[in-house]
Amino acid sequence: MKQMYSLLLPALLSGLLWHLPARGQLALQRQVTASSGGSGLIGNILIQYTIGEPVVATFSAGNSMLTQGFQQPELPPLPPGKDPIINYILYPNPASTTVKVQFELLTPGAVLFRLVNSAGQQMFQQFRHYGPGQVIIPIPVNRFAAGIYTVMLNINGKVFFEKLIIQ
Repeated sequence: MKQMYSLLLPALLSGLLWHLPARGQLALQRQVTASSGGSGLIGNILIQYTIGEPVVATFSAGNSMLTQGFQQPELPPLPPGKDPIINYILYPNPASTTVKVQFELLTPGAVLFRLVNSAGQQMFQQFRHYGPGQVIIPIPVNRFAAGIYTVMLNINGKVFFEKLIIQ
């Protein structure tokens, strides 16, 4: 009988630990368009509902997925060390009137744009918050002297540099 308890107790404890909820660092970003619905917070649990969705289906083809209904896929956080932007381009380069900085932001973020001349002096600075998606920042450069400048783009603490020639 004592042996049975010594075998049963670890099995019960591991079973209890297996069913405990996991607490991750996933930030949920949900969006819904519906005629009616609501949400409520009970303790630390958020309950959300919508009314008027008789059919809920998911269609997928390759890497693309379309989901009807309220439950949409989560946007996972970026893995540590991953760049918060892709497709970063500075055009036209050389520029004479306006230069555009274009990139795709993978997560919402604070973007600091700086233009520094060859003597290390900051000539222009712009700070804004952007949501995920394509961002285009037009910068008028016709008021600056011709020369080689450094563009510094700081996005959530990750810094990117690019050379810019102003004619």
